[in-house]
Amino acid sequence: MLAADPGLLNLAMPNARVMAGINVEQARLSPFGQYLMAGIAEREAGLQTLIDATGFDPRRDLHEVLFASTGENGGGTALVAARGTFHVAKIMEATLSQGQTAETYKGVEILSDKAQKQSLAFLDSTLAIAGDNADVRAAIDRRSAALGIGADLAAQVNQLSTTEDAWFVTLVPPAQLLAAAATLNKVQQASGGVKFGVNVVLTAQAVSRTDNDATALAETLKMLASMVQMSAPKGLAASSAALLQNLSVTAAGQVTSLSLSVPEQQVEQMVKASHGGQHSPGVVLQ
Repeated sequence: MLAADPGLLNLAMPNARVMAGINVEQARLSPFGQYLMAGIAEREAGLQTLIDATGFDPRRDLHEVLFASTGENGGGTALVAARGTFHVAKIMEATLSQGQTAETYKGVEILSDKAQKQSLAFLDSTLAIAGDNADVRAAIDRRSAALGIGADLAAQVNQLSTTEDAWFVTLVPPAQLLAAAATLNKVQQASGGVKFGVNVVLTAQAVSRTDNDATALAETLKMLASMVQMSAPKGLAASSAALLQNLSVTAAGQVTSLSLSVPEQQVEQMVKASHGGQHSPGVVLQ
């Protein structure tokens, strides 16, 4: 499995401390990816309108997505970059017809909302970026630079994106990103990922301030898992119990580790049960 696309990573801000990505191309080849694709196909009416207007079919044209942020209190800067196949002229035409504005910056076409706050730019027919207007322009300025993110973040991104289909890394306390996450207020760093296959495998690690904090977090996560099982709707109770049998939460030193391996067929059954026996929800995996 290939690591994260360097062309996407090069667009991230040098002071990025939070990053997440999904290898869409790899994920959609998995059994669960195919299951979600079938669910999307059942609800093609809205999707077909998008395809007709822009020539962009996310089921085949999106390959990889990367999110990067400074993770600062109050939000900081953030950027989404995507690798795929984009019919730029057609997308521009469709977007402009909806009242967006367009401009060219250093040879790159930028589409912005009426307030000139959020922007979408196409560096070429395979690379798109979105975010605040200033952040998009800054990314365009970085497009020819060598990888600029910190070595500690780069090392974790390389390891996770090589082994996982979807992954995340935060080098800032998660509670700083999620104001309501009181459980995480002693966690300093976190990372994790999901690998799709015959089993859907979730792994995560959190680094706390002290050994005792890591142990307390492990116990809290176990308690929360039990609460989720107890409060699960009747249709999901049995599958939730089976799922928890495969959950492992451990603490070693300052590190709390979580792992969960669930047969892909069981995940499908849980999705169906949560939607009254219907097929997969209209989630666009790609």
